Amino acid sequence: MTRPAAPDPVACFMYHEITADPSTSGFQRRGARAYACHPRLFESHLRTIASVGSAPALVSSLGLPSAAPAAGTTLLLSFDDGGVSALAAADALARRQWRGHFFVVTNRIGTRRFLGRDDIRYLRSCGHLIGTHSHSHPDIFPRLSVPRMREEWETSRRILEDLLGERCHVASVPGGDLSPEVIASADVSGIDVLFTSEPELHPRQVGRCLLVGRYAVKAGLAPATVAALLALRGWERARLYRRWSVMARRGLGPLYRLYVDRTTATDRAPRSSR
Repeated sequence: MTRPAAPDPVACFMYHEITADPSTSGFQRRGARAYACHPRLFESHLRTIASVGSAPALVSSLGLPSAAPAAGTTLLLSFDDGGVSALAAADALARRQWRGHFFVVTNRIGTRRFLGRDDIRYLRSCGHLIGTHSHSHPDIFPRLSVPRMREEWETSRRILEDLLGERCHVASVPGGDLSPEVIASADVSGIDVLFTSEPELHPRQVGRCLLVGRYAVKAGLAPATVAALLALRGWERARLYRRWSVMARRGLGPLYRLYVDRTTATDRAPRSSR
């Protein structure tokens, strides 16, 4: 059962790598480069956020599992993949006494360009929230069977819970593709909050799982655009563009699978380095 949308907006920004050299952190697939944000630009984003008085919160402040935002706009910051540049992003937030959400691909822990076990513990010790971004980051998550989706969530949750000694109850969808089956698999896997790639301002509850939309930050996003988004301008345009993109991909059928195979081939053989 889907409950009515919360009346107050939650503006969530989705970052990936925060680095001057994308070759040093995270996935090396062609599509990932579009989301690498230079540290100087990231600092400009944070200054813009501070200038309008929108200190980021954690999703736990909304209340779980039946979240209901406090009056006014709530700002959340999230970081996908678990690349090693997450440490610099987390420290930039910590200097302002801000907190963020860091989503980890658990079969990459300790491999080249990704966070190690001690790194993840450090992020948590700074007050940041750690969640799962699946175990192996399947390239087109909705094409998995529901049992395979559950295996991805549950394997990743167990690894993070063993690592941190606490329940892992938040997740973000790998690849961003959403479907009713993806939502259901997260729900039955014990995930309370599922961060999506849909640029939606109003979280919605589906079963026991809260869906939180996010605006995907790409390389070169101007601070002025961040300010506009904080003022709740531009979300509808982003939502329509996202909807068009999803429809276009679905229309490609097998050609989309071929495109994904070609653009992700360099990321398929993780080797432990620490």
